[in-house]
Amino acid sequence: MMKRDPRHIHALMTSWLTGDISEEEALYLKQLIAEDPAVRETWKELQSRFSPEDVQQSFSRYENLPWIPAEEITSHPQHQPKRKPVIRMLRHAGWAAAIVAGVIGSAALLYYQNTHTVAPVPPPMADRSTVQPENKKIIALQLANGKTINLSQDQQDLQTDEARLNSTSKSMAYTLAGNPAGATALNKLKVPIGKDYKITLSDGTEVWLNSATSLQFPFRFTGATREITIAGEAFLKVAPKADQPFLVHTPYGTVQVLGTSFNVNAYDPGTVEVALVDGAVRLDAGNNKVQLQPGRSATYTLNKGITVQTFDPEEVLSWREGKYYFSDASLEQITNILPRWYGLEVVIDNPNLAGERFAGMMDRHKPVAVFLDNLAKTRKISYYFDSHDVLHLQ
Repeated sequence: MMKRDPRHIHALMTSWLTGDISEEEALYLKQLIAEDPAVRETWKELQSRFSPEDVQQSFSRYENLPWIPAEEITSHPQHQPKRKPVIRMLRHAGWAAAIVAGVIGSAALLYYQNTHTVAPVPPPMADRSTVQPENKKIIALQLANGKTINLSQDQQDLQTDEARLNSTSKSMAYTLAGNPAGATALNKLKVPIGKDYKITLSDGTEVWLNSATSLQFPFRFTGATREITIAGEAFLKVAPKADQPFLVHTPYGTVQVLGTSFNVNAYDPGTVEVALVDGAVRLDAGNNKVQLQPGRSATYTLNKGITVQTFDPEEVLSWREGKYYFSDASLEQITNILPRWYGLEVVIDNPNLAGERFAGMMDRHKPVAVFLDNLAKTRKISYYFDSHDVLHLQ
């Protein structure tokens, strides 16, 4: 018997029970139930755990569909059938809530038990946003003296040698105290995959950090300039101070600010993008310099230098709300977000798909499966996870 992918099977069962399954997927699951004893036993046990009336209501919608060999549907055990228009059903609120909480984990556990697999159950598809090791999930402040503070706690009031910190799991502010000389040393704030964080600096400048982003900053700004370093993406509202310009260093360029709101993106190697909301900034990258007007963005790449264009604020700034809006974006551009927001390794199996264009939205607060299913509904893309939890798009 062909080896089945348990994650694919329990995802299909979850889709069936929540009413979010295409006819082709329903045919495939029905065939698996008929042919595979382990799948059949898992399905029977799930029926015993959840409302039989609602399960039967869902099942009866497809009772008269023709039975065909599974091999005619797919020859690959991890194949994701192309999604046809989805039939919505089972909108009983209480039962749907129970399904969300229990079916996903139950299907995986029961299938593994029924196939006598002793390996640990991998994370279910709807929970793949939590695949990081625990020590990489925390928002960490590494002080100049080497001490690291976990900022992921709900509420903290902490005293360091240079400052008193007031922090929550979403933001931090501080007041200067103690050793003024030590306050000029650089601290490093690290925001992990799937998180964002706001910090208010000593001059009143506010910095919002996106996922997988780090910020180097001193507790106190001294001298002729105020300088910080960002790797990743951040939105800044810089406190005006004409006699002390604000400098943002990135791996491939420096942004000089007088008093403004802007976004800086330095995720991609060899690239930095600055989008100006209001005020004035100057990007100095390589041998190129450009001053921006509000509503314009500048992108520097090693090969092309600096290009300037208008930008869509919703697309560029929506990450602050945990959303990523895109229009006419390539699949490659879109999938670059998945490692930072969900901690996933992504492989595009067919290189020709990398240039396919899409419009839509990704919501970091929802399971990655929601976005992937919406992507699959375009009929351009299917996906599966391999045994190493690598996401494949094909």
